[in-house]
Amino acid sequence: MPRIHRIAVLLLFLLPLVGCYYDKEEVLYPNSFCNTTNVTWSGTIQPLVVSRCASPGCHVPGGQSPDLSTYTAFKAQVDLGRVQARAIQGNPSFMPASGKLPNCNIQQLQAWIDAGALNN
Repeated sequence: MPRIHRIAVLLLFLLPLVGCYYDKEEVLYPNSFCNTTNVTWSGTIQPLVVSRCASPGCHVPGGQSPDLSTYTAFKAQVDLGRVQARAIQGNPSFMPASGKLPNCNIQQLQAWIDAGALNN
């Protein structure tokens, strides 16, 4: 087989390796695509509380921690500075107990609080 043919065959096998490259930026850089606009209680914060805080025995009516299952109850803890202390600043330790919230959730929570923690 002539040398030029071997080079051509080699290039044909290598071509797919240097072809198109596609990754999602939000997966590669997870902290750069956090939507903190239009953060609402019903659309953003309440689902976060339900999924991460209001677990059985914790932050529910009759649980071992303050009830966070309703807007009124959650807002009361925001007004006392407890949500900021525990979920945002980690003082004295981060909540939820399952581990620190993802940075985007922390940013969304802070944006909602900064906007007045409205029941929207």
